Amino acid sequence: MAAVTCLATLLAGVPLYLSSIEQDLGTRTLERARQLDPLVNGVSFSGQDGTIFCASPVEYPAQLLLGLSALDGVRSVVADRSCRVLRAPTVGGSGTASIPSTTEVPQPTATLGSIVKETTTTESLPVSDDELLLSVLESDPELTTMARLVSSAGLESRLGDVVIVLAPVDGAFDEFGADLLAEIETDVASTIALVDMHVLESANSPRIESSDDVTTVDGYAQVIEVLNVGDRQVWLLDSVLQADGTGVLPLLEIELTNSTLQVAGSNVSEEILDAVTSIAEESNRTVQRRFGSTSDDTMLDDAQVITLSAIERLLRAMIYSLDTGVLTVADSGTSLAGSYLDENRAASLTAVARSVGAEVSLAPPAPLGPAEVDALNDDIVELLIGNPISFISGSAEFVWGSDGVLDEIAQLLVDVPGISVVVRGHTDSDGVPESNVQLSTDRAAMVAEALIEGGLERSSVSWEGVGSAEPIIIEGVEDKVMSRRVEIFVLAV
Repeated sequence: MAAVTCLATLLAGVPLYLSSIEQDLGTRTLERARQLDPLVNGVSFSGQDGTIFCASPVEYPAQLLLGLSALDGVRSVVADRSCRVLRAPTVGGSGTASIPSTTEVPQPTATLGSIVKETTTTESLPVSDDELLLSVLESDPELTTMARLVSSAGLESRLGDVVIVLAPVDGAFDEFGADLLAEIETDVASTIALVDMHVLESANSPRIESSDDVTTVDGYAQVIEVLNVGDRQVWLLDSVLQADGTGVLPLLEIELTNSTLQVAGSNVSEEILDAVTSIAEESNRTVQRRFGSTSDDTMLDDAQVITLSAIERLLRAMIYSLDTGVLTVADSGTSLAGSYLDENRAASLTAVARSVGAEVSLAPPAPLGPAEVDALNDDIVELLIGNPISFISGSAEFVWGSDGVLDEIAQLLVDVPGISVVVRGHTDSDGVPESNVQLSTDRAAMVAEALIEGGLERSSVSWEGVGSAEPIIIEGVEDKVMSRRVEIFVLAV
């Protein structure tokens, strides 16, 4: 009987013991958290697992969590939504995601401390950008399924050029279906494929659309919140993105950028990879094998969807016609989407695509931003300073060899979408003003013609001569050599 009484006493003491541990962890965690960020105003512990609460969003929640997780006795710490920084992104310079303008701060069931005190003690917690991104995913209570998939897919080793992680909330996975999710998670390749459907290398991806302040991905998944994580972003989605409607990869997917051909697919043959590599080398691009498996099977021939020669035709036409684009081959057919360089090339690509039975969805090129236009003009100025264009005195004929730089300028601009090029000719103040205007116009026309011969569209190049109206004056004296010049400007259309 004494033993029973003793056991009962011990059992009765267990809740008190756990409460004491939680109290100690909570006190130490709150004290440390306030040293790192004074906006933390509460902590709740269940055993050795804690949650922090904040008076308003903190700037670096992931770094804060890493610092708190290092405390003795703490197994894990997550941040309540009240601690996160939420901002809406601008996509393509126009639309934004629809995000609440205020953040509610839920009250924890058991918190330690409720008043935020000022402190001068702050500490920098070094952490890599990759660790910061993954920590944000893991700490968000609405992204538990996505965090698990990201971990299973080993995304941390393949973040590379990833700029945006598209993260469906847990409710979206509930709609996705437990059976399909379980089937995908039992196969590593399918898990990787699903996760890689949810990463982007640019906010200018053709998969993104904005209208009426609502941003969607792939035409149906709506961006409901955006988390800024260093130079990256996590976009919370209301739907799970699915390749070919199944959550697994299409047979083949090739994404075109200005420097790469990125290949993905559920079972891409070596024959296809060899063909893509050859085409990439022709256009001075590299091949990146993004995800999916590779085999010796002639997969596309077996599927009877499209031939390898047709794919090669489409790729070459895409490289000639598109700024960026994606070629997708699925059991249901072949489709092509992208941003074209100009309308003539778009028409040519559409004809090629239709000839092989591919669906086409093309958009006009996105206009260059001011910074991009300035960068192009700076490059042109550097080229002209290093290799000035010279003309025979009193003539519009180039001094032999001095026009070679125009080929370099043409190659710099030839595949840049949405620009126009203006050439302005100048003379020094010698001679008759009217004759100088004509001479400078003739010289500008010669330069413009050289740029057109170098590959620029004639409709995108214009020219004018201003004669001696804009001389170069240095310390009150005209520098006649510098006055005799031709200027080339790039403008966004």
